[in-house]
Amino acid sequence: MKYFGWIFLFFIMLYILPLNNRPILSDTEIRHWETTCEMFAGDAILPVYGGEVQFHKMPMANWLTIGSYKLFGINRFSNRLPGALAIGITALLVALMIQQTMRDEKLAALSATVCLSFSLALFLSNSDQTMAIFTMFVSGASGALFLATQEQKINRRKFFMIIVSGLFTAAAFLTAGSYAFLLPAAAIILFVISESRIKELFFIAPFYLFFSLLPIVPWAITVESVYPGYWQEFVSFSNFTATLGTAANWYAYPAVLLIGFFPVIILLPTVIMAGRESWSRLMRQPLCRFALIAMITAAVAVTALRNAPLGMIFAVFPALSLLISMGIQAYFNNGGHHRSFNWMLNVWGLFLVISGIIEVICWYMSDNILAGYAETLPITPLFLINLGITSLLGGGILLYSLRGNWRSRLYLYFFSIAILPLAISWCFNSEAKIQDPNLRRIFCNENQTEVVKSE
Repeated sequence: MKYFGWIFLFFIMLYILPLNNRPILSDTEIRHWETTCEMFAGDAILPVYGGEVQFHKMPMANWLTIGSYKLFGINRFSNRLPGALAIGITALLVALMIQQTMRDEKLAALSATVCLSFSLALFLSNSDQTMAIFTMFVSGASGALFLATQEQKINRRKFFMIIVSGLFTAAAFLTAGSYAFLLPAAAIILFVISESRIKELFFIAPFYLFFSLLPIVPWAITVESVYPGYWQEFVSFSNFTATLGTAANWYAYPAVLLIGFFPVIILLPTVIMAGRESWSRLMRQPLCRFALIAMITAAVAVTALRNAPLGMIFAVFPALSLLISMGIQAYFNNGGHHRSFNWMLNVWGLFLVISGIIEVICWYMSDNILAGYAETLPITPLFLINLGITSLLGGGILLYSLRGNWRSRLYLYFFSIAILPLAISWCFNSEAKIQDPNLRRIFCNENQTEVVKSE
């Protein structure tokens, strides 16, 4: 359990403590905030924005935020809390997958920490709660389906996992639409086919669909009674694609995937250097095979169809964190010489030290070289010096630990990731907001708990 205490501490440092201090710079976050406030003030069946019902949007993320409003009032913290908790629960689900199949607590903790360290996870927790919550539900649905397939006999555990998967899928559908069925179903179908266990589908599929649709039907009936003809419009092709998102160039999704991979990409050479023999052994693990199939399926589905929000590519990352953590463990269990691992961590530490020096110099010379930009940036004058000192501290400790064992260096690497956003979180201008005349800000006030209606 001590390793899960580490996960909790890492999550609190990286996601919860800085939550209220970050400025509002994303129009997605503002729209989510305003839509939720309108639903809070009136009709909560479907998202409402500017007094108009958003028929192509799903309400689950707004419902969770409304619950947060009721607990903590209308403010930045309560608006972002559901997204941050969704990332934390996603990491916990990844850990539970390993704990339930491989019974390896250390590997479970490592996989959860890797999942929390992706820059895309940090961004979504702040700016796109819908995609963070959707990934949480899809991960739960896929994981529960996988655990159901691991039960060789029909028993209560197998049936329970199918029920859990169906409920997760229903929640994912109410968050972001039809991809909730596509991603888990495609992954488990390909996995079962690859395992030559097609008969398994004939038992799982009916119960899975039943328990997926069971929570959706009451909401669907309510929507149809309030807005007659809604489902006829929903199943039409034009509205179906609108529900999933707006079209994007195919290369936008790999670009977001690559950027969101930072800084965990530093560990990728270690994973690759585990060797063919180690990966051959890993691929004998059903969980590893399923993670690979789920990762490829999500990446292809989101990229090829090109009508999903860019943030939906985050559905790839839970499976990716499983594979990375397994590769790291295999590298060291196979007698890895630590060269690639130490070399990449030294590169990261050196990067932090150099960037820290530059940031301190820029702060010292800020009156000369940054005077023209200071007023336009959403940061306080202490931002650069704080970021510089923190970078020097994280990078310096990492370089100093060169002779330490690999596990302590790995912890220090994650420590260097966590302290940066935590240290600079209070150096933002709390009043900074994105300036967009098309965005409406009259429905809620973060300084009071009541909703202000439009005139």
